[in-house]
Amino acid sequence: MEESSRMLEMAKDDGIAHIFATPHIIAGVYNNGASDIIGSVERLRANASGKVDIHYGADVRITFDLIERIERREVLTLNGSRYMLIEFPEYSVPPHVDNLIFNLKHRGITPIITHPERHLRLMHDLSALSALRETGALCQITAMSITGGFGRSIRKVCFNMMEEELVDFVASDAHNAKGRPPILSKAYEEIKKEFGKDTSDRIFFSNPGMIVKAAPKEMGSKTGTGSC
Repeated sequence: MEESSRMLEMAKDDGIAHIFATPHIIAGVYNNGASDIIGSVERLRANASGKVDIHYGADVRITFDLIERIERREVLTLNGSRYMLIEFPEYSVPPHVDNLIFNLKHRGITPIITHPERHLRLMHDLSALSALRETGALCQITAMSITGGFGRSIRKVCFNMMEEELVDFVASDAHNAKGRPPILSKAYEEIKKEFGKDTSDRIFFSNPGMIVKAAPKEMGSKTGTGSC
């Protein structure tokens, strides 16, 4: 709780107004349940009043039974909205993942692929990432990837993705207050310098704002989908 409060203070000082708490859900590794995450977020809200608006979510490693787990409410969308963070295995893109994306969209959920610029397959094959976006997924890259925190090659991939118009969101992907802090302003300025204020505002403000404002609904609903 102390570390989380310190991170929220850093986020506030950096100009961040909203933050999604999105722990990993990886079967057998990080068995974070939906109710546990929501309960932890509620406790954090109670201890961090007035700093930053905190929303719940998860970075969900895809599995063959992901749809069934969503219907059982074992995994979370972002604050109960129609958007969900999904993560691929580190070394591969599973076969038929396009069918999974289609099925998620059919159920009213828009998947957001997290940190594709650091995925060992996608970072070297932007055409594959583009195909997944055409299927209906959105893409979120990490601020530290843009600023060089993960090395020059990953930074270059980020800018290549920007040039190909493959980026919908930039997240802090914060893990702690020191090595992986909740800082977005440096990445915002780099994108603004290279691609202009309109582009930077879109992926740092407008698109995330659509998720913050999205009305919570029952997960697995068959209502219409949206995209940023």
